[in-house]
Amino acid sequence: MKRLRSTPHRSPRYALAPVTALAVVLGALAPGAEAPRAMAGEQATTTEQATVTEEAPATAEPSATPGEVRPRIAAPTSPLGAVSAAPVPDRGTVSGQISDELDSTWLGGTTRRAVAIRDALTGESLGDRYSSRLVTPASTTKLLAAAAIVTGLEGDHRFTTRVVSGAEPDEVVIVAGGDMLLADGAGDPEAVAGHAGIADLAAQTAASLQGEGDAAGATAAPEGPVRVSLDLSHVAGAHAMPTWIDRWLDEGYTGRIVQLGRSGDRARPFNPSPSSPEQQVARVFREALAAEGIDVAGDGDTRAQEVEAAQDARELASVESAAARDVLALALATSDNAMVEQLARQAAVADGESADQESVTAWIRQTMVDDYGLDMTGVRITDASGLSDGTLIPVGVVADVLVAGADGSHPQLQEVLAAGGLPIAGYTGTLATRFHLERHDPAVGNARAKTGTLPGVSSLAGTVVTQDGRLLVYAVTADDIDEGSAAIEAASVLDEIVAELARCGCSG
Repeated sequence: MKRLRSTPHRSPRYALAPVTALAVVLGALAPGAEAPRAMAGEQATTTEQATVTEEAPATAEPSATPGEVRPRIAAPTSPLGAVSAAPVPDRGTVSGQISDELDSTWLGGTTRRAVAIRDALTGESLGDRYSSRLVTPASTTKLLAAAAIVTGLEGDHRFTTRVVSGAEPDEVVIVAGGDMLLADGAGDPEAVAGHAGIADLAAQTAASLQGEGDAAGATAAPEGPVRVSLDLSHVAGAHAMPTWIDRWLDEGYTGRIVQLGRSGDRARPFNPSPSSPEQQVARVFREALAAEGIDVAGDGDTRAQEVEAAQDARELASVESAAARDVLALALATSDNAMVEQLARQAAVADGESADQESVTAWIRQTMVDDYGLDMTGVRITDASGLSDGTLIPVGVVADVLVAGADGSHPQLQEVLAAGGLPIAGYTGTLATRFHLERHDPAVGNARAKTGTLPGVSSLAGTVVTQDGRLLVYAVTADDIDEGSAAIEAASVLDEIVAELARCGCSG
């Protein structure tokens, strides 16, 4: 029987509580993931750890480190067992365990709060409330997009950025290949963001121009300054969805959708991306090429000409991104709207579709039917990221996608989610500053989830292991939340729902 609680349904549980918990990076962090940061409505903040010097007054209290303020993950008292060996929870017990939280008035209209809970291994429904109702999912839409993307792009696929000779002897052309995470300097083979480096691309180019490359293809450097041009024909498309409001770009809640970009130009709230990220790549490349001893035309204000390189143009240099599975995992973990839109475009085109918004969203929807066997009746998908108005998806569909990523039936999706695509509660990605209250403790380090936040909307969808050791899938959305602090309070209620599932000894 579920314990009785004395906490009033409308009592502040998050917004008015002191926020002292900070992120700790675990080994399970998505490969190459950057410090947690905010995306559209999904705030993940970081603070530099304070330190105490020897000169500090004796009475000064040392500042707590992030690791010290996070609740500790309890060591197992017995060897961990397979989740398949644990008992399947009782449906009535599961529903009762989360009933108080689902009745919280912080979640807005009573008919606009939806939940679907599934056994991750069998797909059996263990708890539903309005799970088939069409609701606004916000960024949990990205789970459907990711499920489609892995069908169009192999997990080991890498996005290649090349430099080729231009139409004139003094021209070199940077050819976009889908990598928007280039480092300014040398690439880091252990990273996802910054795996490939612009400086490496420039060094290879300089070697080719100076006759130090492959003897069969190398030529002498041009007599005059080298002009740098851009070929942006790879999966060409608009920098922004027509259905996005200006605020999302202007205030940095999303970056621009590009097939060539610098990792450092990814947008952050109130730190928007440049108006032309591709031109910034050209600028950094020119500077790196000059540092290699090549006479380069133009300066920091020079705009590279956009051309289409000849099919038989001689390749001077190339660098490759991290594996597509890891790039997608990073995009999910940080809820990077532009990255998900860009990957969806590439995957749709690779699958024979067009790159325009309507074609990509129709392809995502149809992939859910053809490859995942989902009932998409009435479902509307306006974009791949969930940032546009008009997307309507039942939480039951979101839960079914997560089951597909957990039960072994779709290993490519499972790889992405396991690689960090679902952040860890209280530690990584968009969950770094979530699950910070004591009542959330059972979920910390246990639950994983994709967040979803828009004005009036809060969603959470992921996996959690119960007290009995069974893996569950959950998807929860409230899309009629009051304005103001209610959004933060509602997010905390969703965290508490997940904590209750983790706390649950639900075998009946």
